[in-house]
Amino acid sequence: MLRKSVRSKITKTKRIIETDLTKVKSRKYKTTYKDIKKYFNMINELIFDNKLSPFNKIYIKQIRDRENKEKIYGQVLTYDWDRRGTREHQLHMLPFYKTKKDFACTLAHEMVHLYQMVNEGDTGNHNALFYSYRAKLNRIGLDL
Repeated sequence: MLRKSVRSKITKTKRIIETDLTKVKSRKYKTTYKDIKKYFNMINELIFDNKLSPFNKIYIKQIRDRENKEKIYGQVLTYDWDRRGTREHQLHMLPFYKTKKDFACTLAHEMVHLYQMVNEGDTGNHNALFYSYRAKLNRIGLDL
């Protein structure tokens, strides 16, 4: 059972997301760094209890799968520097999405991958840990 303060916060954020994401349905959505930061903070607070560190770098560009030549909606790339002992996580998002909800769902999807890798030490694959976030995201009106 959720505490009343958490429930009210979820309800408030869900209302914000629903109204914000359903304002414009017919036009495609243009990705902005401002919206990435805004939605990252909202999702981080509600789903990950503010335990998720931001991406090191964020890119808004066309993404193609090199092997299958398919369009990718978003991805997290990880770079390791053994000499320095550091790791960098980059977020790559498309410049346009069909709707703002598609954008928000894609960002949430990539945030789950980041949480898997950074906070849980997991591979970041679509596994049981990944799919365990489906219900949490659905509760605030987003799809995994």
